[in-house]
Amino acid sequence: MEPLSAAFELRLDGVVLDESSVANSPMLPYVRMVVSLIEGVEFTCREVVHLLRQSLRQHSIGAGSRNDYLLGFLHQHPP
Repeated sequence: MEPLSAAFELRLDGVVLDESSVANSPMLPYVRMVVSLIEGVEFTCREVVHLLRQSLRQHSIGAGSRNDYLLGFLHQHPP
């Protein structure tokens, strides 16, 4: 498993979700419980943060056209 030092950040309509806020969130134990129930395997909070980090990796460019990706990026990062 990767160490938690590798930072990640998710931006959704002005809300920024970074690794430290996820790792220190009071909701993390509940998310861990739900993930454990869905998967049928017990996870630690650290493992859930790792799973969230993996899910935040960029996959959007393969799902849409290049223009859609570029326009979405420019919308999030205006010049």
